[in-house]
Amino acid sequence: MGTFTDYQKMEQYLRDPEGEADAFWEAGPLLWVDWRDYDEWILQGVCERLPETARFHYEIQDSSLPRGADILLERDGALTAIPYAPDRMDRDTTLKAAQARIAPDYQLRYFLPSAENDTIGFCLLSAAEWRELEAAFGPQAVARQFQPFGPESCLFG
Repeated sequence: MGTFTDYQKMEQYLRDPEGEADAFWEAGPLLWVDWRDYDEWILQGVCERLPETARFHYEIQDSSLPRGADILLERDGALTAIPYAPDRMDRDTTLKAAQARIAPDYQLRYFLPSAENDTIGFCLLSAAEWRELEAAFGPQAVARQFQPFGPESCLFG
């Protein structure tokens, strides 16, 4: 039997969240982000889950600000700094910048059952695949497990 795609793993999980919970937590398509992770690790994890043609370039540069560094994301040939606070980088800002960078073709959603932890799981699918899951299981059933997040979301605050 061939390997399951992330979409197939999520479809299987949504069919039976209780019965599939252990397998999904351990071998599902989750990108785990810990509040102590380096921000570039988050970007690396997102890029690794994207098809090669959708991957993006990012780089780290020294900064004179108290945080000591900037992360620049490439879009349309231009590098733009992620808008961190002057004194620190943070996971929420990095995730929002990654989300903005991959939209509208792809979307990260956080795995709601992991939201009470200091390490949160995220799933990345194409926007079309999220629509397919919502059509098959209903938007509320999908949202109970995989929450979209936006500019005002604070997951690690």
